[in-house]
Formats: sequence, C-alpha cells, structure tokens
Amino acid sequence: MIHKLIAFFVVVVIALGSWLAYYYSDTKVITRQLDGLAVELGKEGQETALQTALKIREITKMLPDSCLVRIPERGYEELLEQDLMIRYLIYQRNRYDVITVAFEDLLIDIPASGEAVVQGMVRLTRKAHIAEPVEVLSPVELVLEKGDEKWLFQKAVLSEDLIE
Repeated sequence: MIHKLIAFFVVVVIALGSWLAYYYSDTKVITRQLDGLAVELGKEGQETALQTALKIREITKMLPDSCLVRIPERGYEELLEQDLMIRYLIYQRNRYDVITVAFEDLLIDIPASGEAVVQGMVRLTRKAHIAEPVEVLSPVELVLEKGDEKWLFQKAVLSEDLIE
C-alpha cells in the first residue's frame, strides 16, 4: 500500500512539473504576451482618456527604448524611439471607433537564450465612424529579447496594410 501511495505521489509530481514546464516555457509565455498585446491594442467604441492611458501603459511595458521597424513594401526601415511608437499608436487608436487585433498561425523560434523570432499572421479589423469595417490579414515578423519582466520587441517587419 505504501509503495502504491509513493508511486501515485511521484506520478502526480512529475505530471505537475511537466505541466508547469510547458505552461511557463518561453514559447507559451510569448504566445500569452502577444494575446495580451492584441487585447490592449483593441478598442470597442469610445474610450475615456483614462482607459486609453491604462491600455497604452500596458503596451509600453512590451516596448524597449527603441525598436527597428521595417515596412518592405515602402522600402522603410528605421530605429524608432518608444515615445514615437506610442504617439503613433495613440494617433491610430483615435482614428477608429472599433479595432480588433489577433495573432494567428504563430511560429516561434528561439535560436538563443533570451532571444526569439516570431512569424505569423495578424488579423486586424478597424472601423471608422460611419464607414464599413475593414479587415486585413497580413504577415508579421517580430524579433523579441527577454527583458526583466516581459519579452521586448527589438525588430518588427510589418506589411503596409497594418499601418495604413
């Protein structure tokens, strides 16, 4: 009876340890962080200034001091400072009443410790005041670096459809 109890306890500990290792693996953490970013980028109707500020604060936690942004269709590549990226996001959020963002088909590669390359699709739906909603499905490539609390964006390759 004691042997069965010990065996049961060992199986439970191994199962719990495996689940925790899976749940806190870098790929799952990155996936959850990008899902959280999608929620913070989203907007449903009018927001108060405080609601916008709280969402922008959460987005700011995922941005480094500067990030390389490439838009291949425009031949654009520039190292943008965090405050400029935030201003652009606020500008875009103010232009639309409804914004939804979803990351799909993510492939996460971790070539080195503390570094990740994410490739996937972004589904962006935006609706201006009286216009019909516009939905865009576009590829994205992100290079992330592990920070103190979160994975920070180091490079973003975006389609011009996403930045309009």
